[in-house]
Amino acid sequence: MANITTDEKIAIINRYHANPEQALNILIDLQFTSSDGYIDQATAQLVAAHLGVTETRIYEMVSFYAILKEAPQARYVMKICNSAPCHFSGEQIVSHELEEILDIQEGQMTHDGLFMYHSIPCVGACAQAPFIKIKDRVFANLTADDVAQLISDLRAGRYPEL
Repeated sequence: MANITTDEKIAIINRYHANPEQALNILIDLQFTSSDGYIDQATAQLVAAHLGVTETRIYEMVSFYAILKEAPQARYVMKICNSAPCHFSGEQIVSHELEEILDIQEGQMTHDGLFMYHSIPCVGACAQAPFIKIKDRVFANLTADDVAQLISDLRAGRYPEL
């Protein structure tokens, strides 16, 4: 998380009034602000100190909540739904194309650090399946060609807001 200054981290903590009950929200905001997409040791220590809780408590949260990560993540973490409706609506097309195009398996990161994909439980976008979700954006009703184009667009930086 070297890309976020300590002052910026403290500002995020203070946005929640350093309230220990808001620890999860603070950690999520810190992680999403980081281009590395994870909670490093220095950040966990800073949060613990400002909230007046133990580092152990912060690490319990990071290891318990699937949304929080303990290791660097790819720039584009693509999520595909593994629920039954999405499976029968073509999800396997998306996962197959990602494996082929990126030459990685689910949960692996590409060598350039740009891409990773994994399955998630239902996100309520069944009517848009098959889809890829990146952060809060859903790329819906994808075909194999759409997946290839999305990867090409992401490599070219056409979605800078992600």
